[in-house]
Amino acid sequence: MSEGEGQVRRPRLSWTILAGILIVLLALGALLWPGHRALPGTRVLLVFDSSGNRARTVAVYEPLQRFLGSVVDEPLELAVVRTTAEFRDRISAGADFVFCPDGLGISLDPKRHVPVAVGRRPAPRNLRPRGVLVYRKTAGLVDSPWLSRGQATVCGDSVSLTATGMWRRQGMRDGVPSPSYISCSWGPDPYDHAPVLHALRLGGFDYALVRQWDADRFFADGLLSPLEWGLEIMTVPVPDIVLFAGTSVPANIRLAVGDRLSALGRDTSEMFPAAEDLKRGIANLNLAGFNLLLEPDFELVRRNFSQDWPQATD
Repeated sequence: MSEGEGQVRRPRLSWTILAGILIVLLALGALLWPGHRALPGTRVLLVFDSSGNRARTVAVYEPLQRFLGSVVDEPLELAVVRTTAEFRDRISAGADFVFCPDGLGISLDPKRHVPVAVGRRPAPRNLRPRGVLVYRKTAGLVDSPWLSRGQATVCGDSVSLTATGMWRRQGMRDGVPSPSYISCSWGPDPYDHAPVLHALRLGGFDYALVRQWDADRFFADGLLSPLEWGLEIMTVPVPDIVLFAGTSVPANIRLAVGDRLSALGRDTSEMFPAAEDLKRGIANLNLAGFNLLLEPDFELVRRNFSQDWPQATD
């Protein structure tokens, strides 16, 4: 072999070695980071938020992740999903804690997940909200506008009971949910119905099914005039925003989580960094803290509203 031939072949050998190293690294990465699956033994906090608001993840869900990790004394993996399909997939894969709207929460298997805490609003609006219908007075208050005037009706979102509770109680045929004849529009954010209310007041719709507290805020701020708009209460009070724990989490840890969350915003004597961050963060959801939510209480909600409707709206 001549010197010239050796110089030609050395780069070819180097590329072969580099390619082999790259294959080994990719295989190792597939073992260590298998898609979005948690590592074995890692606890998971699953959050449903269809808004795609990254700032909310940083301000609210990451502090909640750290807070829960401090209570259970081990780190948690945070998984934020935007669609009900992703939510079901992650539930099937396993989730130790689930933060989601109540209407989605009633679809959870009570043998696998139990309620721990429910969001608490600032006083004086610190009771559970109802679902309300805001309507344009010139259009008139009609019965079931989501059926008779679907194109003029918008729903705050597709999963919270403040937005869909009335349909879940009345939109049934022989006890089976039948969403196929509903033709209204949907809002993007289960935690804030302001986008829907803005679309309503700017002329996009005549009727909106929304959270009571969001509607009251628009009236109080002068964005909706009582001379032009009316409001009708449509549902009983509902939990709204709920934290669930998996039954695989020991009962004493579930109780500790509930106790710590219920003290948030009330007892400042035992505030620690993760609690302070979470207290600041939940203000982004218009929350002041949490209340305990007992299983019999949530089972009553489950009985009052049909499960899994709407099933295919993301």
